[in-house]
Amino acid sequence: EDLLLEFLKKSKIFAGLVIVCLLGIAVWIYSNILFVFRPLEAIFSSVFLPVLISIFIFYIFLPFFNWVKKRTKKKSIALYSTLLLIVFAAYLIVQVIGPALAYEMGRFINQIPIIINLVIDTIDHSYLEELFGPFIDSIDISQASNFALQFITGATNSLTSLISIVSHSAIVLFTIPLLLVYMFKDGEKVPDFLASKTPKNYQGLMRQLCSDFHQAASAYIGGKLLVCSYVAVSSYLIFSLLGLQNALLLGLICGVLDIIPYFGPFIGAAPAFLFALSQDIRTAIFLIVGITIIQLGESYLVSPLVMKKVLHIHPIIAVFLLLIAGNLLGFVGMIVALPVYSIVMAMSGTLLRFFQERKLERSVIDKDSL
Repeated sequence: EDLLLEFLKKSKIFAGLVIVCLLGIAVWIYSNILFVFRPLEAIFSSVFLPVLISIFIFYIFLPFFNWVKKRTKKKSIALYSTLLLIVFAAYLIVQVIGPALAYEMGRFINQIPIIINLVIDTIDHSYLEELFGPFIDSIDISQASNFALQFITGATNSLTSLISIVSHSAIVLFTIPLLLVYMFKDGEKVPDFLASKTPKNYQGLMRQLCSDFHQAASAYIGGKLLVCSYVAVSSYLIFSLLGLQNALLLGLICGVLDIIPYFGPFIGAAPAFLFALSQDIRTAIFLIVGITIIQLGESYLVSPLVMKKVLHIHPIIAVFLLLIAGNLLGFVGMIVALPVYSIVMAMSGTLLRFFQERKLERSVIDKDSL
């Protein structure tokens, strides 16, 4: 009996089974007392969206804030200048860019069946007929059009609902400016404040975790915004030169989908490719060449310059993260998935190094005591 107890104490399999059972019991208990967590759920749902939006806006405009503060040597001037720039950007989005995109989105949706028929007609009258003819004959045109309409309409509705929630929530609209003021004004004091509330042995760790969060969020959000802007503007210019309709909308799609590393611009260029192919084969070829040049410029010039400090994420991991986050949290989940992953991985590395160093110190102390 003593041998059995000693074996169970040292058995990793037994310890793992005990942990799994305890987790299962904990899940069962919490699932039966969900009413206890409803106040916490209400608090989280009320705070999550304004805090998330504020963090994104803060890190987008942080480089401008730091630049003005460095040039003027006055924090107040940098704060007021940054807030004015944020208000101006919001005005442009709501009054100028938003209506233009809504108009182009409506026109694009109405043109989808026509575009698909033109693409098929172009292929039928070119050298591509032998290659794609059997595949096209097997496609139901009405079903393909309906699928494309449902996909684009669903994406539009999710984005519209998100904008509607933000714009019609007075709490969010009043909370975000207040959070931004305090973030720009007192954001640098947060690590010292959190460290003061942490046990003495872990104060250095807390400051390092705050630094990891700040560096990862700043590098990813700011850097990715510049990369996506580069892709969106470059794509818009190429689509305009090729004479494609809805060039602004198609360029924006390319920029947004560039959150998927490496092949994001090609996925985003698929609608533009259909437009080009509906005109003629030559335009489609020029578009492929242009998108390839944009991708090469991003991979070898823009990303290395603006994303140096960012944890590089494998494309497969990025795609799975986007799919999972999209199913769990919808459009918001797809936005936050990759930056959250980068932040968590950076902070996890710091925690792992800290505990390894503590373990090494303890082993050295134990050897010295012997």
